[in-house]
Amino acid sequence: MWKMLWNTVCIVLALWIFLAAPTGWLYDLQAGTGTAQGQRPDETVVRLREGEAVEDLFLAQTPVTITGQALVACPLARLRDPEQAGQHYASGGRKRFWVDEYTTSPLTRSLLKSWYNGYYLQKLDDDSYLCVYFDDYLAAALALGREVEMPTGYLRYTTLDERKMLNLMAAEYPVDPIYVLDLYRYGKAGWVADMALRGGVLIAALGIGALLQTLWEKLQEKKKRRKEPQA
Repeated sequence: MWKMLWNTVCIVLALWIFLAAPTGWLYDLQAGTGTAQGQRPDETVVRLREGEAVEDLFLAQTPVTITGQALVACPLARLRDPEQAGQHYASGGRKRFWVDEYTTSPLTRSLLKSWYNGYYLQKLDDDSYLCVYFDDYLAAALALGREVEMPTGYLRYTTLDERKMLNLMAAEYPVDPIYVLDLYRYGKAGWVADMALRGGVLIAALGIGALLQTLWEKLQEKKKRRKEPQA
């Protein structure tokens, strides 16, 4: 029974490492501090507080950040590496599968958290909302009640998919569907390199698991021999 349970734990752990474990924080360790998108903000970065300032900050391309509080999850997610979108081949090129740049599927977002970042609405001091996009490991930390320093970002026009989503959410939240505050540092980790990292961690984890299982079996065998009656 314990062996079946152990194998189940190993399978779940393997799937989590390869498909959902957060790795963005690892790449952000070397992001540095400054005004570049995705960096830790320095003292010159503006903290966005009111919706009426959005247009001016966008036109001036001013580096801004947010508090990361009062966030509302959006139903849309986008690939961390947009170059991953499109048709891919497997098994010697015979099998093909398609990866969408955007997804609204909760199942896809849950199973492929290593591929997609979600969008959020940030509530500002004037009770308006702004769409923001950043690495999901920050959202996980905020959900746990941790104090998180949000990265530097820049305001940009929304894409067609983003605008469609925000137009629907505007029925419930006073959000401007034209702008999104992008806090994500693109290119910090390509999807191929990230999968290689996850594969390496997975191999190491499975190796440790196999070693622990072997040690456990030897310990149980040793205990069994001790209980056997001596001749």
